Amino acid sequence: MEITLTTGQIANCWNDFEKITTTNLKKNSRDFYNIPVSVVVKRRSNNQPVDHLSIDNIAMSKDGREIWFECFVNDEQMIEKEPKVKEHLDTSEDKYINLSKKLTTKIDKS
Repeated sequence: MEITLTTGQIANCWNDFEKITTTNLKKNSRDFYNIPVSVVVKRRSNNQPVDHLSIDNIAMSKDGREIWFECFVNDEQMIEKEPKVKEHLDTSEDKYINLSKKLTTKIDKS
């Protein structure tokens, strides 16, 4: 089962990154909070980046069990360039649904 980072792990990274910005790079803490955040999509097989996505929104599920970053890909353009991508996108959508169910089950057991 694939698992994602928790809010605590992300918060710890945020604190570490802020310290690096203010201590090592000697910048104002305001500068840190203005750094844009994005998502880099990498291939699992060779760790090479395949996409760089802007985060358009951050949201929480209605029951407060999940937080997610919303990043939009131009799927129509991707499919137009390479029709086989549609199958991959559909499979990815199914994997997301399964992952979401597994995370809910894991949270319920905690």
